Amino acid sequence: MDKLEKLKQTVASFGKLCVAYSGGADSSFLVHVARQVLNDNALAVLVDSPILARRDRAAAIDVLENLGIRYEVVEENPFESPDFAENSRMRCYFCKRNNYTLIAGVARRHGITYVADGQNADDAQSPHRPGMQAGREMGVVSPLAECGLTKDDIRRYSRELNVPTWNKPANACLSSRIPYGMEITKERLAVVEAAEEALRRRGMEGCRVRWHGSIARIEAPREYFDRILRTPEITGEIKSLGFTYITLDLEGFRSGSMNE
Repeated sequence: MDKLEKLKQTVASFGKLCVAYSGGADSSFLVHVARQVLNDNALAVLVDSPILARRDRAAAIDVLENLGIRYEVVEENPFESPDFAENSRMRCYFCKRNNYTLIAGVARRHGITYVADGQNADDAQSPHRPGMQAGREMGVVSPLAECGLTKDDIRRYSRELNVPTWNKPANACLSSRIPYGMEITKERLAVVEAAEEALRRRGMEGCRVRWHGSIARIEAPREYFDRILRTPEITGEIKSLGFTYITLDLEGFRSGSMNE
């Protein structure tokens, strides 16, 4: 059976479904399919917190409006959890557990039993995904992974179905820019967001600015290297945020580099 048809059957079997929505390619694709299959029995919930860049929040809501699904935005303060703020390697576990608790509450209020995440079949093979553990413990379902949909599958189907995020670069929350063991604060998250905005404002998506004390390490797709090096204003803007040195990582962008 075609993977998309299998996904539609799986989603239909839930009857009602609440999607834990992030604005990324995977959860947007799942939202689109859920809306197609379940109509008003599908609901998307976006958790808004300081770890979500304002630009990403706005873009995520634009996608929801475009897809026409019912949705809610719920506010969350991750700093209420000391386990999150201390920034251990289990940081994502504590964050996801808080998020899923909030989302499950919204789902219950709408009479929905099942909460689904956007985990795909590639994610399921990743060795460092503590957030997945939180999902399993809380009974969150992963229909994309269950149906064998890889990231490439999702991008291909999304393009065919005109889901606007089909080519959106992978992104992670702002806290992933802070090294494990360094306390996460609202102030540090705001600095990282502003540093990355210096790149995004110039059309360079998919970049990261990693915090290393007085050093800001830019990870960028290689096609942006020359533009970054020829735009001294970027260095000036990031330095103005309190960094002494600005470096460009010669290995380029790679997801999860802080886990190395």
